[in-house]
Amino acid sequence: MLHFDQTTFGIQEFELDLTLLYPTIEERNKFRLRFENFLQSDSFHQHIISLHGDFLRYLSEIFISNKEDERPPLLLLLGNPASHSVAAGMCFAFEKGGYEHRFWRILRETGVLEFNQQTSFNNDPTTRNEEKREALQELDYRSPFRIGIAVFYSLPSSASDPKWSGVNGVRKLFGKKALEKISACEEQRIGALLSKFMGDHGGILAFQKDAYNRIRSFDTPPYSRDLARRGLLLGQYTHFSQIYLAGSPPTRMMNSEDGKLALKQCKNWILKKFSSGFS
Repeated sequence: MLHFDQTTFGIQEFELDLTLLYPTIEERNKFRLRFENFLQSDSFHQHIISLHGDFLRYLSEIFISNKEDERPPLLLLLGNPASHSVAAGMCFAFEKGGYEHRFWRILRETGVLEFNQQTSFNNDPTTRNEEKREALQELDYRSPFRIGIAVFYSLPSSASDPKWSGVNGVRKLFGKKALEKISACEEQRIGALLSKFMGDHGGILAFQKDAYNRIRSFDTPPYSRDLARRGLLLGQYTHFSQIYLAGSPPTRMMNSEDGKLALKQCKNWILKKFSSGFS
């Protein structure tokens, strides 16, 4: 149903077979009507998303280096990518006005990930994104972890249109029943990614409710906004007990002091689960 290939570092090409998602012509026609509205919700969609008969083709993002070092692996798992970031080739590419996205500042302030000064403060968004992408590929950053970044839902959506933004926009486009089928495919994709990136030992920091719930083990607490705010969404990945899973507050809440404290607690809890002595 869902096929994908890596093109360049940071970018993947996807193809979704709508006939397997919507068995009848009527269902597919209804999807096409929703898709037209979805497509028009963001000017960047025309560059990264297209419909070819019964196949939806689009670009998405993933930042997993082939290089390794002595640091324990940590996957930052997001909900879905923003369309403008996929077009720019870097997640959280910029905020309004071209400023560095607050996500990177919060990771820096909480000790999860810090790029060098030139990468963090370069005023040109294009140069800044290129430097971040290269740093992730070359493992050239300060962090107690070897960092990978991925999304659970691969389809990008608008970051600004209230009707079609984020994971809710993807859910509105596909519908609940179809999204459940897609989720099963995405979960398999994440499983293969984890196997390649960390084997059976590592950490996951999930920033979105669906991403967390779909991969948590049975005895890991289900997503709760209250637990996320307090940094207490802690457990294991469903397939390997030594892949530790923490649920961070969503990115929109991370800018508060409580949000940053919760993220620090998640980071420190994952670090303590490693017995290698990294700090």
